Order: sequence, then C-alpha cells, then structure tokens
Amino acid sequence: MQLPAFLSDVEFTPRKILVGILILAGLVGLTLLYRQIDVEALHRRAESLNGFMIFVLMTVLPLAAFPVSICHAIAGVRFGMGWGLFLVTISIVLQLLASYALVKAAPKFFAQRLDPWRKRLPKGAHTPVTQFTMLLPGIPYFVQNYILPLIGVPLRPYLIWAGIIHILKSIVGIAFGHMSDDFTPTRIAGFVAYAIFITVATAYAFRRLQAQMKVQPPAAGGRKQRA
Repeated sequence: MQLPAFLSDVEFTPRKILVGILILAGLVGLTLLYRQIDVEALHRRAESLNGFMIFVLMTVLPLAAFPVSICHAIAGVRFGMGWGLFLVTISIVLQLLASYALVKAAPKFFAQRLDPWRKRLPKGAHTPVTQFTMLLPGIPYFVQNYILPLIGVPLRPYLIWAGIIHILKSIVGIAFGHMSDDFTPTRIAGFVAYAIFITVATAYAFRRLQAQMKVQPPAAGGRKQRA
C-alpha cells in the first residue's frame, strides 16, 4: 500500500521509532496516573479560581521560560475549549508583542543569552526564517519568541507566522485540559489523532522548508535580511 504524499517524505529512522515508542509508553503511564487522580475535583477547584488572574499568569509566565504547554492545559481546564482557545490566542499575541518589545529595549541582554540558539538559524528572507525557527525541533517557546526579533525579523511576519503556528500547536494542550475530566475512547482517539497530525505535519513542513533553504547545517543568522 502506497503512503500518502505527506508521509512519503518522512524518514522513519530507528531514533524516531524509539521516540514514538517512548511517547506511547508515556501515554500509558499518564493513563495509569489519571486513574489515581480525582480529576473532577481538580476541575471543580479550577472553576473556583479567578479567571482574570489565570489569564494574566498564563500570559506572563511563559515570558520567563515557564512551560507554555502547562498554561494551555490549565486554560482548557478553567475556560473550556472555546473560551480557552480564544483567551490563549489573545495571550499568544500579547506574548509576541511583549517579547518583541523586550528584545528591542535590551538587545545586548538577549543577544548574550540566545547566541547558541541564534547560531542554529540560517540566513534568509524574514518569512522563511520565521517559519524555520517556529518549526525547528528543540527550541523552547520563549526562545522562539525572543530570537526572531533579535535577528531582525520585522513585526508583521513575526506576528503572522509565529502567531499561527503557536495557536495551532496550542490546541493540543487546551483540548487535553478540557477533556481531562471525561476521557472517552472517542475523545482520546480524536486527541491522539490531532496530536499525531500536528507532529507529522510540522516535521514534513520543516523538512520541505529546510530543503528549500538548503540548510546544511544551519548557519549563524544574526544579520538583518530583507524580505
């Protein structure tokens, strides 16, 4: 049977297979842990928390390297899927604007701390470099947000592409939090299918973009480029 086009370019190496096995093992572990926790009580507790304060914290904490996936899961628990996605979208836009402003206000501070990450980025036009950075495996959320304005990416492509990719990825965390009190087989299947789709699509898009930019290996990208 022939694989779909978007899967035919994906190389299943032993390392990737091992990662897949570890992910499945992690899901099994989370399932066992889930059965030991009173998730409904956690949801009732979350509903009693101040919504505005939660929004502020999930917007501010990722700027200081707090894991954004945890914030998105909490948003799903507290606000549900619809409002959670809406508020997370706003928080992502605010985080991007704040990150851009902070880097422009103190470029030397960020340049010293992000230099190892900057060396992994290629030279090129702003839009593909932004896409490449957002899809590059292993770069934390807060580093992605700070590194792009540091290398001279203008605000418009920065907001458009970083915002779109962050929002698409956030749906997994929000859905996890929202469904955590009622993991039916159908919901689990849908959640896992979406997570797999996002992972495969991201890997495929990154490989195509990497081939287009001919990155072997990524070079330092500290100089401003024209779009």
